[in-house]
Amino acid sequence: MRLMTLYLLNSPVLTTIGTFRFTPLDVSAARARAACGFTSAIGHAGAASRMGQLLECDVPMQRVDVRMQPGDAALVLRLLRRLPEGRILEHAELAAWPHELALLERVS
Repeated sequence: MRLMTLYLLNSPVLTTIGTFRFTPLDVSAARARAACGFTSAIGHAGAASRMGQLLECDVPMQRVDVRMQPGDAALVLRLLRRLPEGRILEHAELAAWPHELALLERVS
């Protein structure tokens, strides 16, 4: 039996064809999920730093491909406003930018 993988993502992206569920998640629930381990797929330093601050743990920046399998989930740092083209936010800017945490689950 395959173990479920929990990923950290800096945007809500469907990583493959399948059925997904996307729901808001409060910080305490996100911390509880991340406490059991995760694979960071956050490709920007500011986003990794902000996610680490929210989860109260070290979140490495890693530009890796993700192909979620049924049963896998991802904690997503979702920006609530679109960034201007080519703009990458550093930690302090990202902390001030409207954002939320959400859970992306691959159902099937």
